[in-house]
Parts: sequence; C-alpha cells; structure tokens
Amino acid sequence: MCADRRSFVKTACLAGLCGWVGENTAAASGEVRAQPEAPTAAALAQKWIATLLPVLATGDREHAKRALKRCSKAHYDDLNMQVTVDRFRGHLDEFLAFLRQEWAWIIDYDRDRGIIEVNENKRTCVCPLVQKGHGADLGLLCYCSEGFAETMFSEVFGSPVRAEVTESILRGHKSCKYRIELKPSRP
Repeated sequence: MCADRRSFVKTACLAGLCGWVGENTAAASGEVRAQPEAPTAAALAQKWIATLLPVLATGDREHAKRALKRCSKAHYDDLNMQVTVDRFRGHLDEFLAFLRQEWAWIIDYDRDRGIIEVNENKRTCVCPLVQKGHGADLGLLCYCSEGFAETMFSEVFGSPVRAEVTESILRGHKSCKYRIELKPSRP
C-alpha cells in the first residue's frame, strides 16, 4: 500500500469510518444483515466530510492542504471545466472577462506584479460539498478551492500559478477571495 493511501486509511479509521466500511462489506463475505434505510448520497457525503475534516485539522496541516488541493480535480472534472478553460488557453484577459461576466467575479489584475485578486462576489459558499447550516468546521475545504483555481488559471496562463484563499465564507468572512500569483515566488 502506498504511503498516501496508508495515510488516508489511517486518517479515515481515526475518524471512525473504518467501522462503517466493515459493516457495509459484511454482505460481501456472505453475512446477511438487515440494512437500515440508506441515506442519500448528499447526506452521506456531508456526514463523511464533517467527520473527516476535523481529524485532518489535527494532523499535519500541509499534508491536509496538499491532499485537499488534489481533491479539487474531482470537482473540476465534474464541471467539465477543461472544455471551458481550453477556449481561453493563452488568452488571460478574455478569461478574466468571462469570469467577470458569467460568474460575476470582481477581479483586480496587476500585470506588472503578476497578481490577480479575485472576489467571488457571493454571500454563500459555492462549494458543492457544503450544506448550509452544517455545524462542522469546514474551513479546510478552502484548500480544495485553491487547487481548483490553480488548475484553472495554470491552464489558461500556460504555466504553474499559485492560488491562495485570502478570505472565505467558511472561515467567517462575507465573501470568498483569492490571490493568484502568475509568477509564484514559492512552490
């Protein structure tokens, strides 16, 4: 088992998810148990995330950040973002105009410094994994948003960029804001 997978399994078990997996694989071993009514996929995802994120928060934060940034690929692919981004490859100004017009983002672009400041201009979190009113601290999910923004802007810009969520609804702010460094000073 590779180190990343081993770390994930360890984290999941610490979060109490191993028992759930064991119960649900009993049927595979031939054991028959009465199954309770299955929760909806969305409800299960909410509970799973709300259980896992606090455990990730107690560990190595940089490891959690890297893992959640990688998870952004699932949302990026689900939205078929590559098709949208491919239309703007090499045309950053047109892409920024698209984000302003179609997504209502407020954008400030400092060409000389290679810095893009983005305000999503929304009063609610747009993450599909966040349920309104959920009691868990889901602020770690913003690392996934950083990964999403890095992928999107790197594709358009034509080289790696660095994205940082500077303000977030999940972290107590009024809107989600990003800083995109087109010429990152660090990896």
